[in-house]
Order: sequence, then structure tokens, then C-alpha cells
Amino acid sequence: MNKVLTGVVALVLFAAGCSGGGSGDRIAFASDRDGDYEIFVMNADGTDVRQLTSNEDDEMFPAWSPDGNRIAFMSNRDGDYEIFVMNADGGAVRQLTDNYNSDSTPAWSPDGNHIAFMSNRGGEFNIFVMNADGGAVRQLTDNDDFESTPAWSPDGTLIAFDSSSLSRDDDTEIFVMNADGTDVRQLTDNDDGDHSPAWSPDGNRIAFESDRNGDWMDWEIFVMNADGTDVYSTGQKGDEPSFGG
Repeated sequence: MNKVLTGVVALVLFAAGCSGGGSGDRIAFASDRDGDYEIFVMNADGTDVRQLTSNEDDEMFPAWSPDGNRIAFMSNRDGDYEIFVMNADGGAVRQLTDNYNSDSTPAWSPDGNHIAFMSNRGGEFNIFVMNADGGAVRQLTDNDDFESTPAWSPDGTLIAFDSSSLSRDDDTEIFVMNADGTDVRQLTDNDDGDHSPAWSPDGNRIAFESDRNGDWMDWEIFVMNADGTDVYSTGQKGDEPSFGG
């Protein structure tokens, strides 16, 4: 969980309006500048930084709703990690999940009706989906792997995610599946770690972070076709890649 929890600290933003990070001209991000992680927003040029949450708990992984009116995020304000949602100005905070395990990395469906997330409520970390109001939670993957950072394709038909376990591979790779959890396909296959997929706006490419060019401390951003072919490095270093809108 540490890799997933800390990855958001070093966002690599290719442009404003990024997946999970922006709503056209605003960027949401997590920062520990006040001693614990809180959710902030700012203009795409870095001006007008505003703090949306303020408490003694950690709040991370902000994800804009497609209409830009709401932000989903993870918080441990109730004692364990849960998914919350709030208005874009920080008001009307509502808790969507409620269990004794960890729910994290929310990702909105393109139509705004569903939120995918990772959870270990079944014992292992798998990918789940729920209605945008927190209802009708459904488990999409069900195995002994560590599966995280779901990302919806722009047309809402596919969800990319990363997975690591000996039962799939001996390292972390990028996978994709239908939005209902069927037809899981492996996109990357190497001896290093590939994490945090992010779709291009046209759905033709997927960006991800990987240490395939160095040791585990040397993370770079790569891009590949949506079918896993033609992988190339962008030459940029960092975590949590995002395509611009």
C-alpha cells in the first residue's frame, strides 16, 4: 500500500484537465504542507491555490467528476481508509464507503454514474465499482493479486489497472478488462514494475510509470498503444502519469 499511497505526491501533469487531477482549468492534488495530507485545488498555471479539506487525518487521491462539480477522494477520518466525495469548493462532504478495510484510488466513469476503486475488503486488494452515491458495490477482480489504480477508458467500456502477484506475474504489470470485470488482458510483460495507467483522451494510448529503464528508484513515464504495443519512454521522471484533456 505504501507505493500507492505515496505516488500521488509527485504528480506528473502533461497538461491541465488531466485524468483524476483536473477539471479543465483547475487541478486537484494532495499535499502534506500543513502536517498531514489534505486536498487542494489550483489553476492550471499554479496560481490561486486553495485548501479544500482541513483536519488531522490524511486525505489523498482526489478525482474530479466528469462535470467538474464534485471531487472524490480517500480519507481515514473515520479510522480507516474510505472513499468520500465533496463539492468542488470543498462543501457537502459525504462518505461513500464504510467498512473496516481500506478503500482507495477512486476513479469516475466517464458518464459520472460510477466510481471504480481498490479495496482489500475481501482480504486481498482488488478492483471494485459502485454507483456514484456509494450504492451497489460490485467486485470486478477476485484473486490473490494486489490490484490497484483503476482507470476508465474515455468511452467507459474498459478499465485499466495494475496488478502484482506470483499468480499473474512475478512483478507489477498493466492490465485491462471490460467495465464489468470480464475479459482481463495483460498489456505489459517485463521484469520490472509498471504502475498507474492513464488513458489518452481519444482512448488510443495509455501512459504509465515504470522502472524498466533502471533500478526501483528510477521511475519514468512511458506511453503505449491501448493494446500494449509500441511502448516508448517520454523521458519524464515521476509518478502518477496523466494525459491532458
